[in-house]
Amino acid sequence: MADLERTMNLVLYMSAKTLEVRRKQLHYLGGHGYTYTVANEGKKKLAKDVATTNGYYVSNTQKANTVVVVDDIISMTIPNADSLIQAVLLGFKTVLAKFVEEGSVYKNLCLITPHKVLQEVYKLTTATLKEKVTFGKLELSPADMEVLKETVLVIDAFKAAGVSKVIFDFPGSAEGGAGNRLAFKQVEMAEVISTFSDDKAIDFFVVPRKVYENPETDFNKLVTATRWYYDSLNVEVFYELIHGYRKYSFGKVEPDKNYYGKTTPDVTYSALYTKTPIALLDKLFEFTTRKVDNPNGYLVGGDLNHLTSKEVARLIDTHPAIREGNNLVSPVTKGNGKPILIELISPVLMSYRIRDELAGLDVLLNMFKARDDNNKHGTTTFIDVTDDFLVKTENKKGDIKVTLNPAFNTLKTVFKFSVPHPKAVKPVVLTLSVGYDMPDRNSFNSITCPNAKVWVAADTRNANGVRYCTLVETDDHIYIHTSAEANLKVLSLAELGRSKEKA
Repeated sequence: MADLERTMNLVLYMSAKTLEVRRKQLHYLGGHGYTYTVANEGKKKLAKDVATTNGYYVSNTQKANTVVVVDDIISMTIPNADSLIQAVLLGFKTVLAKFVEEGSVYKNLCLITPHKVLQEVYKLTTATLKEKVTFGKLELSPADMEVLKETVLVIDAFKAAGVSKVIFDFPGSAEGGAGNRLAFKQVEMAEVISTFSDDKAIDFFVVPRKVYENPETDFNKLVTATRWYYDSLNVEVFYELIHGYRKYSFGKVEPDKNYYGKTTPDVTYSALYTKTPIALLDKLFEFTTRKVDNPNGYLVGGDLNHLTSKEVARLIDTHPAIREGNNLVSPVTKGNGKPILIELISPVLMSYRIRDELAGLDVLLNMFKARDDNNKHGTTTFIDVTDDFLVKTENKKGDIKVTLNPAFNTLKTVFKFSVPHPKAVKPVVLTLSVGYDMPDRNSFNSITCPNAKVWVAADTRNANGVRYCTLVETDDHIYIHTSAEANLKVLSLAELGRSKEKA
């Protein structure tokens, strides 16, 4: 195979570690790296943490630091190895196997690692490998020898191509910088997996740089909520279609409080009925059903402040969370610890109100779908208030551009709408708060569908009041949003046509 066919170099930071937990030794490895096209020099100036041919720049002028354009980012974790040397060998074997498998893609490997034993390992061939091998004072066990033999077979295949080489940079592992920091995050990840599970699966992921830096969470920006609710035991219901839509249930809890089922003006409930499934939430649902036992059928609450983060998006196909008691927590440390991603809402009484409210949103969707030509269904009227929120402008090509109504600025906190009531002598004025009775301003700003509509649903079955909520309708989804407590307007005496004396 011609050397010219190989156009990419790979730089990998790799480190293994041993940790004693409850008198048991855990061995694991983490790695971070990047690929770059050999002939493509970067336009950035040489500065700290800029990618170069020899790793991220750390002000070491002794190296030939040519700035490069990063194509892909590599992330590697090897948890629960039987020994430290096994973790190191498995890491080396995994990356060299990538070269062998990809054939015409990769050219050379720059391996930045503190494990100098790999230089001795790389010199071995199947022909020179003895039945028993020692590296200095390190004597390999029979299990270690099996892994070494597998590694040497891959080394043989790597060398047989005759066009690639490995450049070892042992001092680079102690220089600090972005490469070692990011590799340490993968080491930490491998540690977490090893501490909380027996999983031995090796993860070696290559993703485009832009995807790594800005992973797509595919989360609908219309949703205004802090929690995602679901029943982890009822898989069929989770995937069930309602009027052709998948349903995802949400809500907002009291700020800074880890409490559910309490009804205050701060608490909201909402549901997204969408034709486009949210892959992130589906994968987290499936992950929960595998990792968390829920024999008592508790409702599950996911913290959207963390679930929609870049960290979770990057790990969604590997280990987005680890089990800690009845919760799933992030494997990535933030602030003072690892934030809770998923929790079982216990005791069960705390979730009854939530279940009831969310079931009520399904009833409202049914009424909306079955409304008559006057936009009514029974005692519920759906009022089109789109123009108060959105402006639709047609260009010369006939395309419709959707923007926020200029009156809906950052100072706008409430909207007032008049609705009829059979017991009222004049229209009843509803006051809806932004972010509580409806999505927030940023959510509305995410709407691009030219057929989007905003509705206020007003239920007048109560002779002395009106219950209300907001619906946002697009070609792809319907989003229903309501306050948990402040969604009832009690009619005034004037609206009822009664004086105080007659009251």
